[in-house]
Amino acid sequence: MKRIIFVKSLIFLSMTFVSAQVKITFNPEKKSTYEYRIDIFQNIKQSAMGKDLPIEENMIMKYEMKIKNKKAKETEVQFTCRDISYLLSSPMLKMGYDAENPMENPTDLDKIHEKVFKSVIGTSFTALITPDGSVHSIKGLESIIKEVKKAVAEYGEMGTQLSNSIIRQWLGESALKGMFEQSLKIYPAKDVKQGDSWNTESTYGISNKESTINTSYTLKGIKSDVATVGAEGTVDLNPAGGLDGVLSGTQSGVILINTKTGIPDSSDLTLDVNGSVKQNGMEIKMGIIAKMVTVITKIN
Repeated sequence: MKRIIFVKSLIFLSMTFVSAQVKITFNPEKKSTYEYRIDIFQNIKQSAMGKDLPIEENMIMKYEMKIKNKKAKETEVQFTCRDISYLLSSPMLKMGYDAENPMENPTDLDKIHEKVFKSVIGTSFTALITPDGSVHSIKGLESIIKEVKKAVAEYGEMGTQLSNSIIRQWLGESALKGMFEQSLKIYPAKDVKQGDSWNTESTYGISNKESTINTSYTLKGIKSDVATVGAEGTVDLNPAGGLDGVLSGTQSGVILINTKTGIPDSSDLTLDVNGSVKQNGMEIKMGIIAKMVTVITKIN
């Protein structure tokens, strides 16, 4: 009889573990500090008038992420830029900035990148993030952008155009909001258990063009307060840079989330989009494979 009761207890505990529900939201401790690192690798293929122009673009950004204040509806997070490196290469040119690996014989384009990113390192802005991971607002960018423009003033029109392009793509409010929501707007609206799925929609804009990502997340399992979440989604990408048209495709990956704080310890997402766009009336076939890896590590 005791053996039967023991076996029944094991079955009950097993069923309880499998069906246990968990609430996952953006819920870091006040005054805690993290290192937020994001690596973006883009492989862009373009074809027009029978000619191919491949481009590789790599961006690495490191922020200190400090939880300044918490309320029921939002958390105030201060981001301080600690390091940036950027490299763009194609058969026609190579340009960028990396403090650890400086360019040999830097061109004016390299020097502009260096001045832009050096002027950003050490600066801070604050974001208000809701429990579902949405970035409600970002404050403090105006003074940063002012310093960026001041840093490249000596390069005249070329400095203005290139710095504006960098701001739109990497440092503007819409660009930063989209980047942060890619790794944070991931939480279910209600408690979930292993096998449950939920959906989110994120929109972000560059140069007044709005792109949309619809993602379905599935809780694969939980071990030692870390939830493994699979991501599968569809993407409608509206490229900037004077291009007209929409690139469509998919996004997929895996996210590891701390169930106590809601902080995604790591996120590994791959975007794959294709389509045709037009520039000055010329049709360009384009495909982009972008890999975004985010690692958030607690400092204290």
